[in-house]
Amino acid sequence: MDDFCMLFNLYGEYGNFEKWAQAQDEIEDLEKMLNDKKRHKELTPTELDKIEDDKDEVITKKTTKWTVNTFSDFLRQRQKNCDFETYSASLLNETLQEFYASVQSTAGREYSVASLMCLRAGINHHITKYNIISEKNFKSSNAIFKSVLKRYRKNGKDTSVHHPHITESDLEKIRNAPALSPFTPTGLVRKVWFDIQLYFARRGREGIRNLSKESFVLRQDENGKEYLTLAHNPETKNHKDPTASDRENLRGFMFASPGDPLCLVDSFKKYLSKCPENTGAFYLHPRRIPLCKLESIEMWFTMEPMGLNYLGNMLKSICEEVEGISQMYTNHSLRSTAVGRLSDAGLESRQIMSVTGHRCKASLRSYWAPSLSERRAWSDILTSRTSTSKAKHNFTSKPKTEITLPFSMSNFTINGNVEFNIN
Repeated sequence: MDDFCMLFNLYGEYGNFEKWAQAQDEIEDLEKMLNDKKRHKELTPTELDKIEDDKDEVITKKTTKWTVNTFSDFLRQRQKNCDFETYSASLLNETLQEFYASVQSTAGREYSVASLMCLRAGINHHITKYNIISEKNFKSSNAIFKSVLKRYRKNGKDTSVHHPHITESDLEKIRNAPALSPFTPTGLVRKVWFDIQLYFARRGREGIRNLSKESFVLRQDENGKEYLTLAHNPETKNHKDPTASDRENLRGFMFASPGDPLCLVDSFKKYLSKCPENTGAFYLHPRRIPLCKLESIEMWFTMEPMGLNYLGNMLKSICEEVEGISQMYTNHSLRSTAVGRLSDAGLESRQIMSVTGHRCKASLRSYWAPSLSERRAWSDILTSRTSTSKAKHNFTSKPKTEITLPFSMSNFTINGNVEFNIN
């Protein structure tokens, strides 16, 4: 039997003991680091409270706070327990009956219809264990609430006015005004804001401050035409469910108009090219650049984002610089204008709702209002009807013409149609 030798490499790819031992230490250190690193975040009670608080819009928080303060002040004046969240349904119902019938402002005046409705809605939002609007336990307090509303309306307290549509002539003046010129920094950011608000039919203040460059995406249709839409499903006060099947329908679409100097998509792309990179907010304050130097300066905007109040008064600021418009408009007028124009074009309610995001036709109906020109036309119709009614209804009797037949007919029955040709 021949001698043979078998060689074993106990340390594999490491070759020797020292390298193997070093590798094992590195593996142990890595495993320890992974075990020490926690997968989930650690949150403090304060951070959890803030997350819960963020579920409501800012305006909802303010309204609810005002409502709770008003109701608490009423309870203190009546020397009752201000901790109304602990009230039973029957006690809360009795208290609300008195509250609805006697609540007044700090100046001792009755609230408007809209304010009274806001008070009830705010209390209902604050109290989580009852629904004071729909539950049967609060039937009597709601009956008094409706009676008070009826009295307010009779006394002329229903003075609420919906945001007016922008008239066709005013809309044309605003669009072509220097205030919305895409050739100046201020005009460019205003124009982009104006286009997005109108074509996406967004609410006046909701979510504007939270927009970023990543909120939008440019795409092309099957014919290669560019359009702008949202890159994500927007969250609004009426659309907070991330699993809703129709959320993508709310993204809005804004198509390009090639060759138009005021093209919506071109203005948007130009705005992005003039903004600095790595900015969190979408709407930025313009730099103060002399007109003669605009061509040579690449960045037209600063890193400073526009604030909520600044954006909330954007259309009002634009209107102040437009000559010849009939009235001042607010941001929400763009939303009501979108509803009115789409409705006048013959779109069905479901189609308009896919643009505006309304959940029901009833809420959409409140946005429609006849324009002043329409009301003028209706008045003219009634006026002309009054002046021409005599002419239309002054009928004169025509003389009867007697026809003598050359034959006589009697004592027979005809089944069907008979035609007589008499020459």
